[in-house]
Parts: sequence; C-alpha cells; structure tokens
Amino acid sequence: MRNINKIIGKVVLVVLVTLTSLNGFSRRNTTANKSGNETPVLAAGCASAVGKATLKLNNVRTRIEGTGGSMWQDRANSFADYEVPKRKNLDDPKYTAIYAGALWMAGQDVNGQLKIAAVTFRSDGNDFWPGPLNTTTAEVTAETCTLYDRYYSVSRAQVDEFIAWYDCTQDETCDQANLFPGYNIPDQILDWPAHCNVNLGQDEFLAPFFDKDGDNFYDPNAGDYPKYDISGTVDCRTTRDVRLYGDTTVWFVFNDKGNVHQESNGLSIGMEIRGQAFAFTTNDEVNDMTFYNYEMINRSTFTLTETYFGQWIDPDIGNGSDDYVGCDASRGLGYCYNGDNNDENSDGQIGYGSTPPAIGIDFFEGPFADNDG
Repeated sequence: MRNINKIIGKVVLVVLVTLTSLNGFSRRNTTANKSGNETPVLAAGCASAVGKATLKLNNVRTRIEGTGGSMWQDRANSFADYEVPKRKNLDDPKYTAIYAGALWMAGQDVNGQLKIAAVTFRSDGNDFWPGPLNTTTAEVTAETCTLYDRYYSVSRAQVDEFIAWYDCTQDETCDQANLFPGYNIPDQILDWPAHCNVNLGQDEFLAPFFDKDGDNFYDPNAGDYPKYDISGTVDCRTTRDVRLYGDTTVWFVFNDKGNVHQESNGLSIGMEIRGQAFAFTTNDEVNDMTFYNYEMINRSTFTLTETYFGQWIDPDIGNGSDDYVGCDASRGLGYCYNGDNNDENSDGQIGYGSTPPAIGIDFFEGPFADNDG
C-alpha cells in the first residue's frame, strides 16, 4: 500500500519453464464480475481500441493490444495467441501457452471512493483507451484516442546502425558511400513519437529519446534517436531514467479516461500509461521470454491511497481444460502447468502432446513511488 502521485512500474517478465508441483485447478470464467460503484460520468466518448501489434523476435510470437489494455488474445476468434515455440511456417501446428492478460490498478481518493481500471477479456467493454492525457485536466479527446490507436516498433539493431551512420556523416575521414551504401533513416526512427501536442495540454515529451544536441527537440537529422542504453552504463537499480529495453521494442500509450469504464464499472482514475513490450535474442532461457514495462502517471488532481497494481494473467497450456496453477512465493513467481502428462487438443486449441511445458509469470520489478511519504 502506498500513496501515489506518480508511479513508474518496472518490468513484468513472462518465461517458459518446466515445473512439476501440484496446486489448485484453474478454469476460465468469462462472465464479468461487476462492482457496485455508481455509473461513471462520460468523459471523451472514445471508441474502443482496435490497433494490434505483433511481438515476434525470439522463440515467442504474441499479439499486443496494449492501447486497449489487453494482451495475448485473439479476441475476434476467442483463441489464445501467445505462441511458444514460434512456428517456422504458418501451416505448422500453433502451440499457445497464455490465453489473455491485462494490467489492473485501483486505489482510493481523498473521500475514500474506489477508483479502478481493469479489464479481462474485454467482452463486456473497456476500461482503457489509446492516447496521452491533458496534464492539467486529465482528460482526452476522441481525436487523440484515434490518433494514438497504433504502435511504434523499433529495434536495437536499427538504432545501432543509425548511430554508426550518423557518426560517419560527421567525420570527414569516414567513407559513408562504402560503409553505408544507399542508407536512409528508417521510418521507425523518423516517426518516433517523442513529443505530444502541447496545444492540447499534453506533456511535451512522450516516448523516450536521446537528445544528441541537447535542444529538447527530437530531430534524427541532428543525431537524435529512440533511447536505448547504447553505452550500457545505466544502472536500473539506482535510476528512474525512462528508456527503451530489449533487442526489439513495441511502444504504445493508453489511458483510463477515454470513456465509461464498462468492464469494471468503476470510477476512472486519470491514469496515463506508457507501455513497452520487448524481447531479447539469446542462446539461453531468455529466448523463451517476453517482457513488459509500464510507466504509469497519475494525471488527476487527487492522490491515490491504498493503491494496488497487478498483472492479470489467464494462462492456457494448449488445452486449457486440464491445467493447474501455483505460485512460488520465494521467487515471486506464478506458474501454470498441465494436470497430466498428455495435453490433448480441445475446442480448436492444439495441445502440446506428451511433453507439455509450463509457463511462469513474474513481476521482475514492481512499482515504486515518489519519495513523498
């Protein structure tokens, strides 16, 4: 529990592991569990997010619908879409280990009123919409929601190449024509959403970028680029400096003020969330993992107390009807595994067969608050 004005949540980790412990039987419930809160006041009339992205760098391929607050689910067809191991060909069997997931958050305002934003399958509506909020009013327009219903993908390799090319252009002894024949700055770098629209009251700065010339304005032609820790000198244990992670990164921004909270029926918070989904290419277990990072900014005028954040996960190891779930408190790890040694096909989902794996979900580093008591 903590008082929150601004919170930066760190990394949520999803990893494929092999476990054999036995715990409670899990079963999906797609029926909404509605709270008794009064009906919230309509804010902006934003439409439901429809944008989608795919994260598929290593041994995992998965769907991202973060501008609507959800992950890993093919909602149109009611199928799981966290695929591991990733198929080499589209006609190969598709094995999936997670059905759905979402970020949950809640706290109390100064009057003890519950403020909450949380979704499950989004079958009953939404609590999240795309886009940044006005920094003064914590509001958003429908036009802003539509504009930001998209994803910004970039890779560390693209940025590394850009830096090498730019440095070459600044060195008269560097043979640019031979070293970088036909090079053009990638659209992923040119179109990086470094700034918001200050005329709409939004924060001047949005997605993190390295400002090479120090003028507080993103311009790749002046050497600026999406902000990875290129030098490898940032200590994540001691700094809150926001940057990009992974070998490939999908960046997005969303909020809980775009419309009435239809899934939780709760009162909106005024939270702006800047998300990253990312992955690494390695030759060890990290190759079977994906990671998620959220920067959560309370744009409202009230301080939240009794505040909690969580990552809701609905895992399905292939056939979801015979799975078990458990937790390892010492590791802070939740996990799901098959209830027997044979994971059969069921309801259109392909089972993993006679050697079913397990999936683990870990808050690699949880949220922390400003030092304001």
